[in-house]
Amino acid sequence: MSYTIDHSHDATAFTTGRQGHRIKYIVVHHWDDPAKHPTFEGTIRWFERGGNNTSAHYVAEAGRVAQLVADGDTAYHAGNWVKNLESIGIECNPRCSDADKATVAELIRDLQAKHGPLTILGHKDCTSTDCPGRYYPPTRVLAPWLSGGSGNAKPATTATAPSGDLNALADAVLRGDYGNGEERKRRLGSKYSAVQAIVNQRLGYGTAPASTGPNLNALADAVIRGDYGNGDERKRRLGANYKAVQALVNRKLGY
Repeated sequence: MSYTIDHSHDATAFTTGRQGHRIKYIVVHHWDDPAKHPTFEGTIRWFERGGNNTSAHYVAEAGRVAQLVADGDTAYHAGNWVKNLESIGIECNPRCSDADKATVAELIRDLQAKHGPLTILGHKDCTSTDCPGRYYPPTRVLAPWLSGGSGNAKPATTATAPSGDLNALADAVLRGDYGNGEERKRRLGSKYSAVQAIVNQRLGYGTAPASTGPNLNALADAVIRGDYGNGDERKRRLGANYKAVQALVNRKLGY
């Protein structure tokens, strides 16, 4: 391990345990706009004071990491309750130097060695935000270091989806090997639709709601489970039911 880890700080805002959910994701964040000159110590103090009822499991920069919430507990970082229950949040130095990226990637590798092939997301994959800034998309930005290298090698700009089993490709997508959005489409090519369908099924994403007689309460429960994604995806898939369902979701989550 090339970084030191500090366990002497505790976030105030978190929930003990994960309400029966298993950890599936790592969500990458940045502390704030670099122009505001945020610091490692200041970020830790923010979470220790309650940080606007937010928290993260880890705060990381070049050579050092602080753990503020235990892996087995739920930090308030993703802006999405189900993603909170199923993820580990890492707050990163927004300057995103090579040394910062090396430490963040090593921490991610260590967490995956401990918890299995967790999918790597950026905060903006979970809710509408500009975070994680320079780290997005994290699988591409961190690629040279996630592979265990020094970062001198450049990530490939093009890639061909490997031949063979679609389930193996779905496994690779869930590990974060194919990025997100347009990058994933480009790299999977003609196999994108079939592989994405398997990924969606494994993640429990549902289908669009019926156009007549919807059970809004059931739809709200499905949204909270993560079945309808976030942001524009949720709006598109819920259609005319979006506002009513979202209002129920907000009420259920106490927003």
